[in-house]
Amino acid sequence: MRMGPDATRTAADLVNEADQGELAEIIRRYGEDRFASRIAAAIVEHRPFSSTTDLARCVAEAVPAAARRSKHPARKTFQAIRIAVNDELAGLSEAIEAAIGCLVVGGRIVVMSYHSLEDRIVKVAFRDHARVCTCPPGLPICRCGATPDLRLLTRKAVKPSPEEIAANPRARSAVLRAAERITT
Repeated sequence: MRMGPDATRTAADLVNEADQGELAEIIRRYGEDRFASRIAAAIVEHRPFSSTTDLARCVAEAVPAAARRSKHPARKTFQAIRIAVNDELAGLSEAIEAAIGCLVVGGRIVVMSYHSLEDRIVKVAFRDHARVCTCPPGLPICRCGATPDLRLLTRKAVKPSPEEIAANPRARSAVLRAAERITT
């Protein structure tokens, strides 16, 4: 699950060595799973794990049967572990800021994200760079003199059409946002 060999902690290290509280927090924060505490407790109880199949089975058994009916319950846990191991969200924030900094006036940035945590980071970064005034709300006159760096090209996230999803089922979770550089 590591994006490179230089990561300080592997997914196996995290699953087999982290305490129950840390695992629960990772699964809750990065997997947005409401059963994070139950899953973490089951992982701690059944470790060590040597295969992803065993981990997926453990997670599935920790989740109530009703929650297992639509999608595999381990997908959120695996997502959370991957994000934690690679520190993906910090990397995304840095990449967006660097990309915006490289744009010339008229240049466009388009970001496609695949889950709500990524999309939230993109949305906030674009909104902050497109904000006209940074003065506290309630001031009668703007004193900051701020000018926006970006103009949002997509007010709302662009999602795939049913036809696109039929042609490529993996596109179902894709969300696209775009902005244009308006000042240097």
